[in-house]
Amino acid sequence: IPRTIAAALRGTIKRRLSPLSDQEISLVGTKDVPHIYSSRAGLFDVDLMGHMNNASYLQHAELARWEWSSFGGSLAQGFKTKSFFIVTASMIRYRREIVPFKRFDVETSLVGLDDRNLWVYQTFHHHVNRENKQEESDGPTRGKILAQILTQAVMAKPGKGVINPRAWLEDNSMYSSSVLDGIVNEKGENIESIFDEKAKRFTHLEDILKRSAANYDDKVPK
Repeated sequence: IPRTIAAALRGTIKRRLSPLSDQEISLVGTKDVPHIYSSRAGLFDVDLMGHMNNASYLQHAELARWEWSSFGGSLAQGFKTKSFFIVTASMIRYRREIVPFKRFDVETSLVGLDDRNLWVYQTFHHHVNRENKQEESDGPTRGKILAQILTQAVMAKPGKGVINPRAWLEDNSMYSSSVLDGIVNEKGENIESIFDEKAKRFTHLEDILKRSAANYDDKVPK
């Protein structure tokens, strides 16, 4: 809880101190302008192998989402409207280790929407300080991807259950209709084929796991 509160406060402070205009802020957290969360691998994140534990990636990904939602104002609106972002599934791929006390960034982007689910794509990177780079370049200021996480979630309200995330975002988030149109098309499918393919495979895997769990539960004595 303390780390969650701290992440939410950081998001609020970043918003207040941000030099970006409201229009520019409205694009933060999209594919082209991901929200960036920075942290270090602390003692409680590291395992006996001497690198960040696999579970810590998921924890920092969640903290990054808290900071992102606070920065954009959707966290405050969620409490105001008693609506909650609920993770229903996550898929993670580890690529490179993060050693103790190493600074890293997490890029967070909303990449998919339909009438029930939303998908958030997050990538971990070693932080690269542009001021320390010898070559002059307009390239990215973060290093290679260390881990990738695709999270499926729903928006829910007590007594109403799952609600349409697109409708909620239009009414309660910084994202305009035109920005949301860039994430979904008229059929509710992801325009970006790479994320569309990820979402389809993700949903297929979820269906397999659901059937497996149902088959097991049917054998459990009631």
